[in-house]
Amino acid sequence: MAALSLRLVVWGQCESFREKIRREAKRRGWSGYRLGQESGVPIRTVQQYLRGACDLSGERLAKLCKALGLELKSRRRKGR
Repeated sequence: MAALSLRLVVWGQCESFREKIRREAKRRGWSGYRLGQESGVPIRTVQQYLRGACDLSGERLAKLCKALGLELKSRRRKGR
């Protein structure tokens, strides 16, 4: 099965999920606690993710993006 590369669509360019999620949460004035409440992702997990202490599954990333109104785009990596 080919690996999928999920990226955020940001003005036609790709940007890391963590950076974009962190930036959008900050823009809204949301803490990791608030983002966890809004998304349904465990608060401690959100806080660790935002600090760079862990990675998230695609499902949890999708929940964070949905809570923040961000668009996800799925594409297949070349050569995989």
